[in-house]
Amino acid sequence: MLLASTSARRIDILTRSGIAFRAIAPGIDERPPVPLGPLRFVAWAAQAKAEAVAAKAAGRVVVAADTEVVLHGRIFGKPKDGAEAAAFLRALSGKTHQVYTGVHVIDGRSGRRARGISRTHVTMRELSAREIDTYVRSGEPQDKAGAYAIQGKGRRLIASIRGPYDNVVGMPMRLLTRLLGECGVPVPATNPDELQQTSHPRPLANRPHR
Repeated sequence: MLLASTSARRIDILTRSGIAFRAIAPGIDERPPVPLGPLRFVAWAAQAKAEAVAAKAAGRVVVAADTEVVLHGRIFGKPKDGAEAAAFLRALSGKTHQVYTGVHVIDGRSGRRARGISRTHVTMRELSAREIDTYVRSGEPQDKAGAYAIQGKGRRLIASIRGPYDNVVGMPMRLLTRLLGECGVPVPATNPDELQQTSHPRPLANRPHR
C-alpha cells in the first residue's frame, strides 16, 4: 500500500496500526481550482493527492488524507508564521471547533475507489496571552492545521474532544479500515486503543503529557 503523504503524524498512526505501507509525497498544488467549503475541500484534497500518486504507481493501493480545522465555516490551515499561529489560537480559544479529515482510497488493481469524511469536535480551553506566546515560541504550531498538535504539547490547550482522536492527528483509522474493506483490501484486525473512536467527551487538559 502507498500512503500519499509524508506527514510524520500519519506515518506514525499507520505504522502502529500494523498496516504495511510506503509513504510518497503527492507533490500537488493544494489550492482548489474554485473556492470550496470545508467538507468539499477535504474530499477534493484527499482525492487529488491519491490520484497524483496513483498516476505514478499503476496497480497499487493508494491511500490519501487531508485534515483541516474549522470554526464557524472558516478553515484554519497551517499558519504561515508565528503571528498567524497566535491569531489562530486566539480565535480558537474557549470555543468548540471541528476537525475534518477526508480520506480517499484507490485500488489500482481492481479500479475500485472509496472515500469518506471523519469529524471530531474539539473544545479548546480559554488561553491566556502568555500561554499562546509560550506555545507559539515552542515552534510546534508551524506546519500544523489550526496551529496546534493534539498529540504533542498542544494537548494541554484542549479541554475535551468528541469523536475520533486519531482524526485530529490526521488519519481516522476506523474510517480508513472501512474504506479499505470496501475496496477489498485486507487490514489488521486490531489497532491501538488510543486511536479508536469515542462517542463521549474526553478531557485532555489535565491528563499527563505523553
